[in-house]
Amino acid sequence: MEVKEGWKSTCRAVLGGEIGELDEYSQYLSGLNDPLIVRQSANGRPVVMTSEHYPPDAPVEDMEKIDFSAKFEPLDLNDIKDIDSLRAAVAERTQYCGDVVIGNSKFVESSSEISDSFYIYKSVRISGCKRVAYSQWMRLSEDIYGTNEGGETKACIRCGIVYRNQRSFELWIGGNTSDSYYSYGLENCQDCIFCFNLIGKSRCIGNVQLTTDKYTDLKKKLLAEIRQELVKNKTLPSLVEIVNQGKANHAPARAAVNGLAYAPRDNDKTGLESAFSGATAVVLGRRLKGIDAYAQWLMRDSIVPRDAKSVLSDTTLQVSDYPVMRELPLNRIVTQEEALVLGQKLQAPLALVETASLSSAVCILEGIAYFPPERRLGTYKNLVACQWGSQSTDCYRTVVAAYDKYCGYNAWPRSSENIYGSGLVFNSEYGFKCFDGLALKRCLEMDSCRECSDCYFCHNVENCQECMFCFNVKAKRYAIGNVEYPREQYLKIKKMVLAEIAEKLEKNKRLEYSIYNIGAKK
Repeated sequence: MEVKEGWKSTCRAVLGGEIGELDEYSQYLSGLNDPLIVRQSANGRPVVMTSEHYPPDAPVEDMEKIDFSAKFEPLDLNDIKDIDSLRAAVAERTQYCGDVVIGNSKFVESSSEISDSFYIYKSVRISGCKRVAYSQWMRLSEDIYGTNEGGETKACIRCGIVYRNQRSFELWIGGNTSDSYYSYGLENCQDCIFCFNLIGKSRCIGNVQLTTDKYTDLKKKLLAEIRQELVKNKTLPSLVEIVNQGKANHAPARAAVNGLAYAPRDNDKTGLESAFSGATAVVLGRRLKGIDAYAQWLMRDSIVPRDAKSVLSDTTLQVSDYPVMRELPLNRIVTQEEALVLGQKLQAPLALVETASLSSAVCILEGIAYFPPERRLGTYKNLVACQWGSQSTDCYRTVVAAYDKYCGYNAWPRSSENIYGSGLVFNSEYGFKCFDGLALKRCLEMDSCRECSDCYFCHNVENCQECMFCFNVKAKRYAIGNVEYPREQYLKIKKMVLAEIAEKLEKNKRLEYSIYNIGAKK
C-alpha cells in the first residue's frame, strides 16, 4: 500500500533515515488520537465509527453495504402523536454507518469520514489528503503520520494542530514552520529543536539561536538518537511527557512577564445572545432566551472550553478536551500574551544547548516550557471564553472559531454562522447539535450529513430537504423515516415535533433525544 511506502520516505525526510515498517509503530503513532472506534457490522465485519456516542445496541453497517435506495413502507401518520411514537415507528429503519468514504476517494482502509482523499489508513475525519495513517482531523495535507488536527501540511510525524508546516516531528501548535522537533507554539520558524513560543526564528535549540554549522551538527546527532530509540523501543516520550519529568520553577517566568500590560478579555455576549434567540426562532419556531440556561443540552456529545488559570498571573483562560490540547499540563499553562514574552526572554542554559542530546531534553525544556492553550489570529471581535479564534466575531465557549459568526458551545465550526452545541461543522448556518456536517442549513441533531436543509434527527444523509428521522439516504424531500410524503402531511408532523422540542427545551432546558440515542433499541 502506498501509504506504507510513504511512511518510509517521510521518515527519511523528517528523521534522516528509515526506522522500519509503519505498523510496527501503530500504538506509538496513535498516542495523540482519540481511540479508533471499531464496531461489528451485521455480517461481523469490523467497521470504523467516528463517535463513541452511538448506542452500543444499535445496528451499524459499513458504507459500501448501505443501500441508499432501499424502500420502506409508509408510516401511518395518524398514529404519530409525539416524538416517542415517531421514534418507535422508525426504530427498525435506524442504522448507523461507519467506514464513511465520500467524494473522489480511493485506497482507504480501516478509516471513516474520509472525503476526496487517497491512501488513507486507520484514520478518521480526513479531507483532501494523500498518504495519511494513524491520524485524525486533517485537511489538504499529505504524508501525515500519527498527527492530530491540521491543514495544508506535508511530511509530519507525531505532530498536533499544525498549519502549513513541513517536515516536523513532535511539533505541537505550529504554523508556517518547517524542520522542527519537540517544540510548541512556533510561527514562521525553521529548524528548531526543543523550542517554545518563538516567532520567525531559525536554527534554535532551547530557544537559543546557533550558527549554521553548530546547529547542523547537533541536529544530525539528535536525529540519530531519535531513530536509534525508535528502532529499539518502537516508542518515544511525547513532548508533554518529557516536560512533565522536569521541575516547574516559575520564578524566572514570572519575572519575565512582570509589568506586562494585559489587554482586556472579551466579555460582551450581547450580540451572541440576540443571535441565539433568533436562531431558535428560525430552527424551532420559538424564541428561547439565555444561552447559558441551555448549557447542559448544548455541551452534550460535544467538546466545549472550560475555565482555568494561568500559572503566572492567575488570569482566566480556556482549556478543553480537544485533541492534543487536552494533553497540556495545567501547571504550565499561560496566556498567549505571556507566551509571546516568554519566547523572547527565556532560554535554556547555553552549556546544555551546545551539548544537546535526547537524554538532556528534560533539562533543556524545564525552564522554557510554557503552554498557551489559547490563540487569537487575524481579525476578531467578541470571542468570549473561546479557546482559539481567527477571523470570527461574537462567538462563545467554542474551542476553534475560524471564519465564524454567532457560534456558541461548539468544538470546531468553520466558515459558519449561528451554530450551537455542535462538533465539526463546515460552511453551515443555523444549526443545533450537528456533528461531522457540511453545508447544513436550519438543522437540528444531525450526524455525518452533507448539503441538507431543514432536517432533524438524521444520520448519513445527503442533499435532503425537509426530512426527519432519516438514516442513510440521498436526495429526499418531505421524508420521515426515509419515506417521502405529501408536503401538507409532512409539515403537520414537523409542526408537532418542533412544538414538542421547543416546549421541552423551554421547560427543562434540555432535550432527552439526540441523533446518537434515537437508534438505541432499549
